[in-house]
Amino acid sequence: MKRVLVGLVCLLLMAGGVQARELKPYQGEPAPPPLALPDLHGKPHDLADYRGQAVLVNFWATWCPPCVHEMPSMQRLKEKMAGKPFAILAVDMAESEADVNKFLAKVKVDFTILMDRDGKALQRWKVFAFPTSFLIGPDGKIHYALFGALEWDSEEVVSIIEGLLPKESSEY
Repeated sequence: MKRVLVGLVCLLLMAGGVQARELKPYQGEPAPPPLALPDLHGKPHDLADYRGQAVLVNFWATWCPPCVHEMPSMQRLKEKMAGKPFAILAVDMAESEADVNKFLAKVKVDFTILMDRDGKALQRWKVFAFPTSFLIGPDGKIHYALFGALEWDSEEVVSIIEGLLPKESSEY
């Protein structure tokens, strides 16, 4: 039932259109909840280990049309930010590795996919719609959030992310 409700919210967000969305300064508690999950290969990742970098934390699922739509722009964003202290952690919601790998055979991305097998990270981060994204600054705090899809490689978004980077990093 929970998956059906989340799916309906996902479809409603898709109906709103990707272009109308924009990153908004985060108004909640700036300290992010813990996020320590394995990637698709079983390697553990902890958000705390990314301190000093800007990090896009994106909660998604293979069955969510807006999530699928924004994935290529996230890949292009990763490529635009190459060499800069920036990372993408895409947290898949409680799907199997087989399902995610099947999806990745069609949608080519090489950023880190984390597996939230039991949905506990989703609950800690209070994610109620897909996709939901948070931009974490090098200070380890949430600076921006977005509920819905976005063209992540747009000039405006890249500028916002670059604005979060340490000043000495802007010369990369």
